[in-house]
Amino acid sequence: MTNKQINTINGYFNDKHMDRKQLESVLDFDNLTIDEKCIPEIMALLKSSEDEVGEDIIKSYVRFVKSRSGSGEITWEEFMARLNDLVLEYSSFGIRVQRFSKPAYWEIFFNHFETTDYEDGDVKLTFNQEYYEKTERENAYEYLSEHDIDTDSEKSNFISQIATKWDGLSEDEKDIMISALDAIYSTHYVDKSRVDIMKSSINKITMTNADLVPEVGLRDYGIEFLDGDFISLRF
Repeated sequence: MTNKQINTINGYFNDKHMDRKQLESVLDFDNLTIDEKCIPEIMALLKSSEDEVGEDIIKSYVRFVKSRSGSGEITWEEFMARLNDLVLEYSSFGIRVQRFSKPAYWEIFFNHFETTDYEDGDVKLTFNQEYYEKTERENAYEYLSEHDIDTDSEKSNFISQIATKWDGLSEDEKDIMISALDAIYSTHYVDKSRVDIMKSSINKITMTNADLVPEVGLRDYGIEFLDGDFISLRF
């Protein structure tokens, strides 16, 4: 199923002003089908956009929504399993941590987490920043090689080689070339911001359904602490 088809069907339900609960009420997750009243109109929309139409598209859409559904209270173990499924090194979103209070609001994005286990069975979860220098440098060298820049010799002068090709590069290629050189030669600052969460201090964890944007699929996780404090995470 294509993203275009997903967005077409999402648009159909948006035009009906359906919220997530109403949407799921017309989907049959067990049999992978949609309420019969909706199918003719959806088929008409898909035909009008010249997409391949058939039962498989309906099944694929219901399967897609099902994979992003499931909300409510979850355990610490379920929460950690979802964190461990992330590949933050290649994520465009990272982990967003928010806190709301009467006098203030803050929001921080992290690209790394780690846990510390204690002898008494408690666990500390830490969100912080990690600069993926090795990966960025590998990607930079790979990109330069793809554009016939000699990266094998220790005496290779990347800048002079790029200069000879510069006029023939597109604007996007020029931007990527500059980013590649930055990854290879620059010293990068790593943000020292962090958030620590002790497992023993948590009262409950809840999560929302994941969004239905094909390329995204983020969920919100609410952590309520024993002292009544609360923070929200999105990943």
